[in-house]
Amino acid sequence: MLTLVAILPLAGQGIIGKWRTHLAYNSVNQIAQSKTKIFAVSEGSLYSVSKLDGDIEFYSKMSGLNDANIIKIEYDEANNQLLIIYQNGNIDIMHEAGVNNIPDLFRKQMSSSKAINEVSFAGKNAYLSSDFGILLVNMEKQEITDTYIIGQGGRETKVLSTALHNDTLYAISENQLLWSDAKKPHLLVNFEYWKPVAQLPGSGNFKRIFSFGGKLILLRGSELYRRDAGNSWTQLASSLNIHSAHVSHGRIILNDKSSYIFTLDEQFELRSQQVTVSDDVEYDNENSTFWLAGMDLGVISAKIKPGQSSEINYYKPKGPALNIPYWMTFSGEKLFVVPGGRWDNTYNRPGIVMIYENGQWKNIYSQEIVDIIQQQVPGQPALDFVNVAVNPLDSRHFYVTSFGNGLFEFRNDQFVKWHTHKNSPFVNVFDFTPYSYIRLDGATFDADGNLWLCNMFDANAIKILTAGGQWKSLYFAESNKPTLGNILINNQNPKQKWVNSVRSPSGIFIFDDNGTFDDQSDDKNRFISAFPDTDNPGSDLRPAYIYTLQQDKNGVIWAGTDIGPLLFYNTNRAFESTYTCSRVKIPRNDGTNQADYLLKDETIQAIAIDGANRKWLGTKNSGLYLMSDNGQETIRHFTSSNSPLLSDNILSITINPVSGEVFIGTSNGLVSYQSDAAESTGAYNNVYAYPNPVRENYQGIITITGLIDNTQVKITDISGNLIYQTVSNGSMATWDGNDVHGRRVSTGVYLAICASEDGTQSTITKIMVIN
Repeated sequence: MLTLVAILPLAGQGIIGKWRTHLAYNSVNQIAQSKTKIFAVSEGSLYSVSKLDGDIEFYSKMSGLNDANIIKIEYDEANNQLLIIYQNGNIDIMHEAGVNNIPDLFRKQMSSSKAINEVSFAGKNAYLSSDFGILLVNMEKQEITDTYIIGQGGRETKVLSTALHNDTLYAISENQLLWSDAKKPHLLVNFEYWKPVAQLPGSGNFKRIFSFGGKLILLRGSELYRRDAGNSWTQLASSLNIHSAHVSHGRIILNDKSSYIFTLDEQFELRSQQVTVSDDVEYDNENSTFWLAGMDLGVISAKIKPGQSSEINYYKPKGPALNIPYWMTFSGEKLFVVPGGRWDNTYNRPGIVMIYENGQWKNIYSQEIVDIIQQQVPGQPALDFVNVAVNPLDSRHFYVTSFGNGLFEFRNDQFVKWHTHKNSPFVNVFDFTPYSYIRLDGATFDADGNLWLCNMFDANAIKILTAGGQWKSLYFAESNKPTLGNILINNQNPKQKWVNSVRSPSGIFIFDDNGTFDDQSDDKNRFISAFPDTDNPGSDLRPAYIYTLQQDKNGVIWAGTDIGPLLFYNTNRAFESTYTCSRVKIPRNDGTNQADYLLKDETIQAIAIDGANRKWLGTKNSGLYLMSDNGQETIRHFTSSNSPLLSDNILSITINPVSGEVFIGTSNGLVSYQSDAAESTGAYNNVYAYPNPVRENYQGIITITGLIDNTQVKITDISGNLIYQTVSNGSMATWDGNDVHGRRVSTGVYLAICASEDGTQSTITKIMVIN
């Protein structure tokens, strides 16, 4: 059968090798102001709002930043650039020409904290108050030029704030205000030249020091003071209980944790404006507008109109609810993400379901669920969602397990039922708080629509909710474990199920229900914690942790452990006493005839199998590996240093079965990568190439999609001359636009002639190239 497919210009297709970030913007706690933009930090992510038209712009490693998880930003008005500080001590300076990195603090090996508590600018310099002293950054040269350790005897001291005032540099800790002569910078590095300021006003801890209106301003406890002539101090805004204070566009912004913004102008006249509670406020004097860090409301603008109510606007990008992609799965092209987590105890993370479909995020927040379940149990939270199972017979129907609060049922993205020990056969760990210790995980559906899941600390650990709505429990003494993981239904024999016991004890529980879960008399089961090492007779492999199980298209089960990946072949022999695992051996090819085990020193926390049966392995410390189908070849190794990965700690991986886009959950948030492999349907289905036409300025990969696995693809010109040939990865094949000699092809129409591996099916699609 031969099909001819015409050129179809399609939009929105994923370009091979393209990365995307999917970050949360639900907790804006910090802002900074330039002449034209408001920059905002939310859960370590950065975006900006245009003052002119409200346009939102995002910043990440994809846009040139050098790290992730931002903890502090400040805008350098003198040099028109944004100072960005990351949790790990890395520093970026972003300006119109790009981003410059200052990695010195990040790279420095030190036992003390690297935390930066405040940034103050003075001319070309920025003074960074840190947990160990003061860092001097030259903002013009974009480098750290000095470090001041000012504690008595040269000891490190936690500096909370600094201020340059009348050629004197001031620095405060919680209980001391020090000064040194800034006209003699060579002396600032010597602690002996830092002297305490005497006769200070008020009581309580020092919080902030800054220069304003030609005066030195001190925030101590909840009171604000101005130093006047003769070293006398005058209290300002004495009616307020001040939480924080800072300078913004000619005003001191005072925060008393109320819904009012209080300001002092340069004549120290107190004014107020009712808006909302915010921990960070900037004032734009040109537009008479206050900008606020509005937490879950995003960035808030309040334009002041004399005699009228303020004009309020909100700027909040859409995205996932949290930057914690603990567990993910696809149902069709609908992505489900939950932030839960568990180890020996719960993490107490809010029970949220994050859904990504058709390029849009929808979040089902914990409060929506709590409002319903608290009608049954007052004060009951919904926490630690660890797993999602979508009904294969109804994609709008899904269940979410909680490691503590039971099972939550949803229809049409709405919470509909809470399954607990009161209406289900679940067992509690402790009876004195029964709704907080129903520890579940590993939910999955079989092909008949039966839901399977694990209940911890129970010999009846395997629970089944039948398609007819009846609960069943399977008794296996060996299944009574504290931390069971996902239930894997064997794709070679669906009667056989595998369950990883993550820890204490680690191992794999295997059972065969013989297709009759109403009758356990014919069941088989075993728990394996020690795997005979076939390369070292007499010794065993005993991983301390088994994080995940995934089965490839050949029926091989891959286990992610703290000693690398373990492979289980011939699963039909799993109940034989001699059954064991194997490890992938990578030949050294150095003449020694020796080999190394694949990633034997790595902790594998996540595994995904793509449409070409390749393995995506997520590690705890070394990023993401893409391995060939047999694990012998490393095709890609992505880290936070060589790619837009937000962290080298990979929590979860899942793949869009249609597009092949790989979603990677890291400890700093979610990213995705457009791979060159996707699932095949077994027939040619809507075969097309993209981009199409290929414009003269396009230098990327051309993709042919909709293919059968292992399709033989030949690219020819219109006269039938062979230009290039390849084999598809699942439903996708790629071409770089060059001929077999590596030369760019000429303008013209090219044919992608596609044939199945056995030659029984074929199709042709056209590609227009413009050069």
